[in-house]
Amino acid sequence: MDQRMEEMKFMGFSSIISHSFKTIFTWKKTFSLITLTLIQPLTLIFIAHMHFSYFFYDQIEPNPFQLFLGAFDSYKSYYNQNTTPDDWRSYFLFKFITLAMITILCVLSTACIVYTIASDYTGREVTYTNSMKVVPKVWKRLTLTLLCMYLSLFAYALIASVAIFICSSVVTQGPGNVFMLIYGIGYIYWFLYLSIILQIASVVSVLESSYGIKAMIKAMDLMNGKRKTALAVSYVLYQFLLCVVYVYMAFVVYNNAGLAPVWRVAIGIICGLLFVVIFLLFVASETVLYLVCKLHHGETIDPTSLSTYLSSYLSDSRPVFRTGEDIQLGRPQNQLVSQV
Repeated sequence: MDQRMEEMKFMGFSSIISHSFKTIFTWKKTFSLITLTLIQPLTLIFIAHMHFSYFFYDQIEPNPFQLFLGAFDSYKSYYNQNTTPDDWRSYFLFKFITLAMITILCVLSTACIVYTIASDYTGREVTYTNSMKVVPKVWKRLTLTLLCMYLSLFAYALIASVAIFICSSVVTQGPGNVFMLIYGIGYIYWFLYLSIILQIASVVSVLESSYGIKAMIKAMDLMNGKRKTALAVSYVLYQFLLCVVYVYMAFVVYNNAGLAPVWRVAIGIICGLLFVVIFLLFVASETVLYLVCKLHHGETIDPTSLSTYLSSYLSDSRPVFRTGEDIQLGRPQNQLVSQV
């Protein structure tokens, strides 16, 4: 096991992705059940959200592809017309219900997948039933962490929007284009950085005593030294997701190419399967990345201690950690040495 830890310590982008796939295929029965009961409903809600937004809220969310066709003026005027207070109330209620359903499924799937991969690390037998037993023990902690994630992303988007509004009103057209390019690159970088912190924080909330803001701070500390690898994983997965969303919206929802129904259905099925793979890979890779970051910082992950901790999720009690002990899967190597 020491050799395995040493190998994981130096994992890069490709190794993390391949290890995630390897774990999924090793426990394909468990992951198949998790996919059918949690990931697939999450995908269906995600897809239904795009269709409902198109059919019922097109006056609030008009066709975004008009921006790429040079129809910004008509896009803007259409956006400001035919919108009543009742439309906005219905729109925000729809968004709230959708977000609530996605949050519930994210909590369930994250808890199950993190537990499954952590169990695989310890060599424990993994079953779907045991994975589902974790949910009642961690759903409150994970929900609080997810709420902190939403607030962080909302604050980031709000600050970025205010900044770009102020700068666009004072910067002239020529330098403004250069500024927008630099601003866009910076926005994407910090969005990816914040996203990977929030994703690792979800794993921390399941496998450690920290949750909420403390889990985010812990995730930020873990990323130090592995930032490039973490950003690479986040960037590739988000790019893949955006490409699939673009294809689905362009050819299925808005049908910009004027395809026949049979082709739209075929593309929709393919995109749906890709959504399932992406959502599953997101949680799996962030769990593997968490383990890699822990080992990179010299924080030992004792399989026996981790197995004992995971076993507590299947009983009526949970282990009580000492005050100030921030590494629940084992203590740092320097602490172990000092006690010898």
